[in-house]
Amino acid sequence: MAKDPSTATIRGRLAADPELRSTGNGVSVVTLRLLSSGWEKDTAGNPVDVTPTSWRCEAWRDLADHIAQTFRKGDQVIASVRPKTSTYQRDDGSTAWSTVWLIDDIGPSLQRATASIQRIQRAAGPRHAPTAQQQAPADPYAAQYAAQDPNDPWN
Repeated sequence: MAKDPSTATIRGRLAADPELRSTGNGVSVVTLRLLSSGWEKDTAGNPVDVTPTSWRCEAWRDLADHIAQTFRKGDQVIASVRPKTSTYQRDDGSTAWSTVWLIDDIGPSLQRATASIQRIQRAAGPRHAPTAQQQAPADPYAAQYAAQDPNDPWN
């Protein structure tokens, strides 16, 4: 089945700490609830707070682990999500639908916070092992430039 092309961007705060668990075969999954709100103008033109919208979200595998390690209740985030709708039978026999938003990417909102990036080192395998051609510098004088400025953070 093809992925749903519908995507959304949610900016909101975590309503609780992310809940990390793993499936029977060891795959990590995190669930979280984002609350987003805004404001509208009343009939007099004054801004009025709006009841927050609650978004049930989940992420899988490495992203789930990273979310659980990074975010806590109250953190303001920006998430790129897509819907996953499922159906179920109610007790009265009727059919109901439930939507969970799958997180493709998420990060902190930098409006009221700062962030530092810690890169994840991946294990080198056949897919990640660099070839001799990839290891060679693109510029034959790169070593000379590096020797001129040992404090250069891009080396």
